[in-house]
Parts: sequence; structure tokens; C-alpha cells
Amino acid sequence: MLDIAQPLLPHGPFWGPFFFGAAIFGFRYLAFAGLAFAAWYGRAVVPAGKLQGGMPGLPQLAREIAWSVAAVLIFGLVNALISGYGVTPHTQLYFDVAQRGWGWFWLSIPLMILVHDAYFYWTHRLMHTRLLFRAFHAVHHLSRSPTPFTAYSFHPLESLVQALGVVLIIFVMPSHPLALIVFQTVSTAINVYGHLGYEIYPRGFSRHWLGRWINTSVAHNLHHATARHNYGFYFLFWDRLMGTLAPEYDARYAAARG
Repeated sequence: MLDIAQPLLPHGPFWGPFFFGAAIFGFRYLAFAGLAFAAWYGRAVVPAGKLQGGMPGLPQLAREIAWSVAAVLIFGLVNALISGYGVTPHTQLYFDVAQRGWGWFWLSIPLMILVHDAYFYWTHRLMHTRLLFRAFHAVHHLSRSPTPFTAYSFHPLESLVQALGVVLIIFVMPSHPLALIVFQTVSTAINVYGHLGYEIYPRGFSRHWLGRWINTSVAHNLHHATARHNYGFYFLFWDRLMGTLAPEYDARYAAARG
């Protein structure tokens, strides 16, 4: 979850990387969540297709945005610690595209998604254990019926776990900062979609040969409704492999799409 720019490296001051990272994360969050909320929730009558009945009240929205502000600040903090204290040279960050070529630049983005998907699944399952749920993940599940603003609504401890996912990426694979920005923009968009409260994929998608492997808003909404099953982020690979996909998922998807 780091947005790192060449001028701030390798030993830039703390506040520069902090404000840069927080600003990028905050802007992306407000842009995606704000536009999605305006499109799907900006009306007095609940539109057909909402996965859970009723519209969110102001207390829920205020809570989600407040926790999200804290998350953005923590993401900025992690950015500052990596960028401002000499950690960067020990990572696999590189800044000249020619060093690895454009082929690797574009290939690295889906690879980042695959690495992050595995990291998210296993840390998410871990945070659902009795030992860790209350301290790390309970705040996120206060939104039983999620909204786009739920996307960053984390306890600070969970925000740190989320930030460390991208720290892992820059240590395990060559990563260009612009590729990271593209990856994280895609990640934010998918995160907001997962919490949208509406399904946008077509009828029959959950049973399609390709769609059955892709996470959906129905799948993640079901996770919020029950606090069980469906731990994936981008895909359902791990859920299907580990037997953690909700048994009623296909039926719920079919009902949502009519």
C-alpha cells in the first residue's frame, strides 16, 4: 500500500513521504467511494437490486469515514517509514523502466494482484479467529450491510496489516513505483466494488467458467452479513481450494441478479 516517488527517496524527510502517501490514498478512496456512493445511494428510494434492505444512516457513514481517515493516515505513516528511513534500498523497488523493460512492468501488475490476493486471504482468515477478531477486524464488521465507504473502514491494527501487504510485495518482487500506483488503483476500485452493496456483474456470472473464480460484490456482501466464509479479495481461488466459499453463494448471486 505504498505510493513511493523517486524525488522522496532514499532518505527523504518523514513529513514529505507521509503527506504524499496519505494524500494519494485519501484521494483514491474519496474518488472511488464518493462516486460509487453518489451513483448507487444518492437517491431517496432504495433502488431495486440492493443486496441488503434499507439505506445506511448517517451514524454508519460517519463511523466508516472516520475509521477510513485513520486508515489513510496509517498508510501514509508506513509510506514515510519505508521512504524516509533508509529501508528502500533493501527492497526490490527500481525506478528506471529500462532496467527491467516494459514487458516486466506490465506483467508485474497482475503478479502483484496474485501476491496480494494470497496475502489478503490468509491474513483475513487469521483475523477471523477468536484470538484476533475483536482486536483487529471487528471494526470493519460493524458495517454488517456495507457501503462504498466501508472499503477503508479498519481498526488501526488492521490498517497496518493491510499496509504490510504491499510492503511484502516490494520485498519479494521487482516493483516500479508507477506499477504500484496502477496496482493500488485497481485494488481500491475492486475494494469499493466489493463493498458496493449492489452487484454489477451479469446474470449467471458466478457459474461461468471464468466468473466462478472471480470475487463479486454478492460474495463479499454475504461475508459481511454472516462474518463467515468468502475471505478472498480479487478472486475465489483460495476460497474454493480451502472450502471456505459460502455454500449458498451461487443461489444468492442468482437471486441478486434476478
